[in-house]
Amino acid sequence: MLELCGQAFPIIQEKIPDARMILVCGPRLSPDLLNVPEGVEIKGYLPALYEHFAACDLAIIQSGNTSILELTALRRPFICFPLKGHFEQELYLPQRLARHQSGVRMHFSRTTPEILAEAVIKNLNTEPTWPAIPTDGAKKAAEAISRLLQNFTQN
Repeated sequence: MLELCGQAFPIIQEKIPDARMILVCGPRLSPDLLNVPEGVEIKGYLPALYEHFAACDLAIIQSGNTSILELTALRRPFICFPLKGHFEQELYLPQRLARHQSGVRMHFSRTTPEILAEAVIKNLNTEPTWPAIPTDGAKKAAEAISRLLQNFTQN
């Protein structure tokens, strides 16, 4: 998938000359193994990937639920590729995308560099139209635990 992104980059640059692409490898993939065109930046594993998501204009991801929720909560446009034959990504991912009304789902086996470049250009810098995800869950949990502890210590 990373090489497909790299192959789409020159096509994107034809329409958007100042476009920049950064590919991020997972913990088991060495950046040295990728064959991508000149101008594409390659990073190794990044433990705080969500920080980079927050700064991106568009993300292209392999459809992990954590990445999808982070991008949705951050209100960043994204294109995702579910793993073929991966039960969770083929069954639950479409439901999650529909529920949150976020992301563009594509199929790796049917995507050429030209098709990916077209999707990137179409979705780059778009304003998210999906509803915001509440991000105060930790605060609500802490308040609930605090109430339980207060009741426990009073009894």
